[in-house]
Amino acid sequence: MMQRLSWTAFFALMTLAGCFAQQKLISQVHLSWSEDPQTTMSITWQSSKPLSSPVVQYGEGNTLSQTAMARRIRYEQETGPLYQVTLRNLKPDTLYSYRVGDAGKGWSEVRTFRTAPSKPPARFVFTAFADHGVTPAAEQNVHRVLSGEKPAFHIIMGDLSYANGNQPIWDSWFEEIEPLASQVPFMACPGNHEDERGIRFATYLARFALPGKELYYRFDYGGVRFIMFNSQDFRDAEQLRWFEQELREAHRDSEVRWVIVSMHHPLYSSTVRRLNDTARIEVLQPLFDKYRPDLVLLGHHHNYERTYPLLSMKPRSHHPNRYSRGQGVIYVTSGGGGKSLYDLTPEQPAFTAKRERCYQYLRITVSDRSLVVECYRTEDNSLLDRFEIVR
Repeated sequence: MMQRLSWTAFFALMTLAGCFAQQKLISQVHLSWSEDPQTTMSITWQSSKPLSSPVVQYGEGNTLSQTAMARRIRYEQETGPLYQVTLRNLKPDTLYSYRVGDAGKGWSEVRTFRTAPSKPPARFVFTAFADHGVTPAAEQNVHRVLSGEKPAFHIIMGDLSYANGNQPIWDSWFEEIEPLASQVPFMACPGNHEDERGIRFATYLARFALPGKELYYRFDYGGVRFIMFNSQDFRDAEQLRWFEQELREAHRDSEVRWVIVSMHHPLYSSTVRRLNDTARIEVLQPLFDKYRPDLVLLGHHHNYERTYPLLSMKPRSHHPNRYSRGQGVIYVTSGGGGKSLYDLTPEQPAFTAKRERCYQYLRITVSDRSLVVECYRTEDNSLLDRFEIVR
């Protein structure tokens, strides 16, 4: 298994893989949504040399009958030519094939993606984790997500590559996620490690195509409102106004079946030497208590911890795994994406329903009547936690 590789052997393999990646014309292909998920798809990739005519060939089913020109994305720290394109006027709930490259220089493999449905489906699945990095466990987590039912998209709640300004590490991370991210949209929110010294979020903003301000945004899929918050800049007045407006609108919108917030930093925690984040509790807890989103997905602490439904930090139910919508806010920290793990305190706090120090990922099944959240251990794919919110 990948986890049994020594660190020396692993990084030797990654170095060798990097050499081959340099020889490949096209690498780091990843999908995201920057506009309407029903009718668009954004594709980003890097090439080993400049392309004179960077394009995407795509079409419904197995065809590649249409072409879209890509644009070059430049930023000062780039390691190679970066290209992005947004395909528009796509049909909802439709499978498309695509490849990226240059007719005169070569192409990527042909891959597929599916657009979002125009009407809420009976059910859909998405996956999530945070604090990923470039490690054996991180790579294994990508393959674990792929081994089950293919998600409609994947959410990563910050701390993506841990490059900390070292751009080749970003390259390695995008290579690592490519098996997943080239098939399903990767929807990210920034963590503290995306805030790189001297350039802040420049790399993150260049290498992803996301909606709105990109550091914070919202998207809708299948009648669910996903609100992505930049908790690194949690005191930013403009973002806070936007955040409350989004929570308020989602709360009032009868077309929105569920409201899910994603951000990096947890408010409540039993991680050793971290514990509760009093500054963020002071700013954000009143908003969460007022508007009661159904689920808050988090990272930053490298373990798994899930609260009971909380209001003012107090559990509103102590049932182990079944809750009614609106009882309180359930906070799920899934920070075991692949980076080193953090210890938990010996005593479990009263607000915590389940916790464990392990690598893990989330698989969330959405239907009209319920949200079912499952957490799987990366090592053996065993079920760590399962709970549901019903309406």
